[in-house]
Amino acid sequence: MKAAGMITRANRARRRSGRAFGRNADGVAAVEFAFIFPVMLVAYCGLVDVAQMVMVNRKVTQLTSTLSDLTARSKQAVSTNEIAAIFEAANTVLMPYDTTKVKMAVASVVIDSNKIARVCWVQQPAVDPLKPNDGPPLFAVPKAGDVVTVPDSVRVPNTSVIMARAAYRFVPLAGYLDKLEVTLGDHPVYTRPRAGQAGGTANIEQIVRIDTPACPKA
Repeated sequence: MKAAGMITRANRARRRSGRAFGRNADGVAAVEFAFIFPVMLVAYCGLVDVAQMVMVNRKVTQLTSTLSDLTARSKQAVSTNEIAAIFEAANTVLMPYDTTKVKMAVASVVIDSNKIARVCWVQQPAVDPLKPNDGPPLFAVPKAGDVVTVPDSVRVPNTSVIMARAAYRFVPLAGYLDKLEVTLGDHPVYTRPRAGQAGGTANIEQIVRIDTPACPKA
């Protein structure tokens, strides 16, 4: 009898332990959280990156427009120092984002009577913040005399435009692990000179740089 009672009590204890174990979900919740946490972290980083990319891209667009507009508003002949000051002024538009990851260039483009657009002069910041080991160039900067492609609305014979270009090397949060980079911006902006002077063999109104003859050149 005693043995039978002990067995019965042991069975009851096991049943109670089994029911308690079934009701205890703490361990299951911890395991589920461990599985879902990496997914939540990736999703969070993705949302942060998307928001940052939208804001930076908007800033780069504003920077490009500012660079083009300020140069087009220059007096009839500008110096390299004056254009350098314009770069510095335009660069402030990018703040509070990292200004060492942007590449800028501004050029005077003259369209001849045959609607051929040719670079008269081009200038970049004196110090390029992007080092060679930062990766490939964000865009190729044309040289003076190069023929460039411009929109049809810009290709008006015997006119000129200021062409500004800027691009930003954006590194997402996950990019620091696998060196992922995204180029933002890189959309040229064209602005007609506000107070240019007629020059070159065709007397085309343009922004002339003091150290560069007006175009087309003889």
